[in-house]
Amino acid sequence: MKNTEPLLKIRFEGDAVGPARIPVAHLLKFLTHLTKAVQRTGRVLSGDIDSIHRGPQPQNIKTQVSLDLVSLAQGSPAAVLGFERGKIQESLPGMDRGLEIIEKTLEALVSIQEPADTLPQGCDAGVLMAWRDAGILFSKGINRIEFTLSHRETPLKAAFTPAGFTRIQERIQGPQTNIRTLEGRLLMADFKEHGTRCRIHPAVGEPVLCLFDNEQKDEVLEDMLDYVRIVGEAKEDPVTGKVTSIKIHDIERLEERENEAAELLPQGTPVEYSFWESPTLEALAEAQQVTPMTNVRALFGTWPGELDDGFEDAIDALRHSGAPV
Repeated sequence: MKNTEPLLKIRFEGDAVGPARIPVAHLLKFLTHLTKAVQRTGRVLSGDIDSIHRGPQPQNIKTQVSLDLVSLAQGSPAAVLGFERGKIQESLPGMDRGLEIIEKTLEALVSIQEPADTLPQGCDAGVLMAWRDAGILFSKGINRIEFTLSHRETPLKAAFTPAGFTRIQERIQGPQTNIRTLEGRLLMADFKEHGTRCRIHPAVGEPVLCLFDNEQKDEVLEDMLDYVRIVGEAKEDPVTGKVTSIKIHDIERLEERENEAAELLPQGTPVEYSFWESPTLEALAEAQQVTPMTNVRALFGTWPGELDDGFEDAIDALRHSGAPV
């Protein structure tokens, strides 16, 4: 008898879903991060040192692990999604690379939710971050996500839970040594001249210097200009106790707070020139929102000033302040 079950079933439980019903925003968010987790696992299994480096995923991995949504069924009262392979790859029996990647992704999901210090096969920091981002649904009315992969006679089952989500966050953040959490607008990244650093501008208070490792630069760049939550090891001024810098362990975009501190965002129209081209003065003025002066009288009295305002004497004193007597 032919098995009518889809290759992969994902079951969502919680107040945000109903029988055969799930918010589109939740579904898009989850599938985006699930795709990242699977493709990054493929990169790790293929020998990449860093699964999160910027740029397109290798086309062969994308094709091997592509999935099509084929059903949305009710699960009393959960929503159950069914998936099949997007494009069947020609492979020898027992040597389906795409199926192996999907299998290792789910096996790793089970493992990283358990208390352990080592990461399972096919998992690195980039994979952890993808699952962390997928787990944001636990704050949006979802309380359990179950996977069933029917690739063998005995299906592979995996569950993603709020407790497991917390464990994944702990793995990302690392040892808890003077750990602080900051929320604010991420601005001013420096990837080269002075090392990898950026600034986070809280809604209230002064900006804080943030330091990060080279393997985190793509995640930082992806969240640039966004409102984020940063968790990391803080350094403090011994006198004032104020945080002077924070070494980033984890960075998370806060989509629900995108309107906060929006006045910090760059204004004007970007100049459409490459770094090596010289834009016209008109283009620069438009980008910086500089408009022509409408009242020339605004300049009156600013320069050269009064005849006896002491300016020349002050300059002369500065020039001779360091001269020997």
